[in-house]
Amino acid sequence: MRVAYGFLIFTGIAFLALSTTVPVIKSSAEFSMLNPDWNGCSEFAKMLNGRGKIIPLIYPFNSAGVGGLHGTVLIIGSDVGYSTIEVDELKAFLENGGTVLIADDFGTGNELLEKLGLKARFSKIPVKDIFYSKRMEFPVVVRIEDPELAIGVERLVLNIPSAIMGLEGEAFSSRVSVVGRSMKSYPVLAEVSYGRGKIILLSDPGVLINDMQDENRRFVENLVQTLPPPYYYDEAHHSDFNPYSLATVYIHRELDRGKAFQVFLVVFLMALLVETGMAGRMMRSLPRKKRNLFEELEDIPEWVDRKILERMLKEMETGSRLGERYGR
Repeated sequence: MRVAYGFLIFTGIAFLALSTTVPVIKSSAEFSMLNPDWNGCSEFAKMLNGRGKIIPLIYPFNSAGVGGLHGTVLIIGSDVGYSTIEVDELKAFLENGGTVLIADDFGTGNELLEKLGLKARFSKIPVKDIFYSKRMEFPVVVRIEDPELAIGVERLVLNIPSAIMGLEGEAFSSRVSVVGRSMKSYPVLAEVSYGRGKIILLSDPGVLINDMQDENRRFVENLVQTLPPPYYYDEAHHSDFNPYSLATVYIHRELDRGKAFQVFLVVFLMALLVETGMAGRMMRSLPRKKRNLFEELEDIPEWVDRKILERMLKEMETGSRLGERYGR
């Protein structure tokens, strides 16, 4: 019996001390919405989720039936090309009034723009500027002409950006920024109509990564407000995206000494009551209500002889006609 009490104490304290495990789907792919590291976009995804439903696209656009969807398709830092069939799906999505955000610098953005029949391009050379944050690789944008995007934004910090060529813009680098040997103000954010929909171009997907949110959170929040939900996040065109990568997060809990003592005290009291016989005496002292079979016979018909009926029921209850040893 002592072994049983010890087991109860051990089990109770073990439950207080053991860690809990939570399975979480994660990805290490750069710009992935499932990547919580510095180069992922999980914070951006949380902002989107706060405004509407967000769905990762892990299959080609034609397999996912993008042409029949509505809302916003997000193409962030893709480095895998798009087939003609996929582009046709994207065209159908735009023709039906959808919005597409293409955030790219030196990836497959230009290939996609060409297949969509647009003249706009991302520069193949990074933008350099004398106005930057920390290092020259992080030029600063202060000219944001779209009033919705500029609300509460003092500056936008870029991360080795390209520039948008062939379009008027909504946000611009400084007048002394340089691409190659050409010095002027370059658009880094632009919008173009396409059918009944529109395409928004951002020449730096780095604006959206987790590591840049301290600098750019207000701008990104404003950008999210301009995008209609639901949101379809393109993961299929990230080369190192693995939708089957399952990580297990362990949540460790410190042992609560107060609760551990309570477990010990409860088991001790149980043992004391059982071993001293107090538990049995307490159970026997509880009042018991004897079942009265006659309480349910108040509404019997007048022609029934109640005494005979009571005697028959009593004999059935006690088994007296069969002898005392058969009584119940």
